[in-house]
Amino acid sequence: MFSPVACSQCGKPFQVPEATLGKPTVCPWCQATVPALPIGAPAPAATLPTKEPLSLDDAPIPATATSPVGRKRWFLVGCVGIFALVLAAGVTIAVKRHKQGHVMGWEWQTFAAPDKSCSIELLGKPVEDPDAAGDEKRFISEGSYSGTTTWVGWRDLTQVQVQLAGTKDAFQHFAKPFDAERDRLKLRYGGTVAKDATTKFEDPLTREVRLDFPPGGRLVERMMVFPNGPRPRMYFVGIAGKFEFDSPEVQRFFDSFRVTE
Repeated sequence: MFSPVACSQCGKPFQVPEATLGKPTVCPWCQATVPALPIGAPAPAATLPTKEPLSLDDAPIPATATSPVGRKRWFLVGCVGIFALVLAAGVTIAVKRHKQGHVMGWEWQTFAAPDKSCSIELLGKPVEDPDAAGDEKRFISEGSYSGTTTWVGWRDLTQVQVQLAGTKDAFQHFAKPFDAERDRLKLRYGGTVAKDATTKFEDPLTREVRLDFPPGGRLVERMMVFPNGPRPRMYFVGIAGKFEFDSPEVQRFFDSFRVTE
């Protein structure tokens, strides 16, 4: 027996044996191979190829701020940002303090007199002062960062000065060379005297001069008499720059001075 079917392509009816119902058959009208479905039966739904589900182990984890990868990334970015800010702040402070009297540890250098008569820590590399008077020797240096000037100088004592240095009125006998040194500093730096006094009357006889000079500078020099030993001398040890008179740097400078007896 035959059953009526309809072509799913052209829509025209035709008949097929009952044994072929539901099986592919060729439409006699459009020659398309279609399922032999009775008229009025619903067409089979088209099946789509299914995709294999992705493995959760292989799926990339989005780098969000709350994921482990994201937290690590933001942590590194934050560290770099903080380091950059600290570095910028340090550079800014260093630039502002440059040549403002702020002494850096690496600026100190131990200086020994050519004849090994004395030693002291100076700021920077010292050179011999060409303006030293007569028989005087003086070495002067400047800190490359702080801009602070330091120096050490000496003058040999005469036989008479050696004898006078041992008297109780020695500070009066040396007043003239001390005054001359103070006036030389005033002229060189254009400063005014803030202090001028004998701070020690023996071992060694010491006179200290403090000057204020523009713009905002200060100077401290100690003039000391060492009449004993193989080289009886008067020493001049000084520091000038933008600092407080009793600052730790000034104290360190004078404490470093040594005379070889």
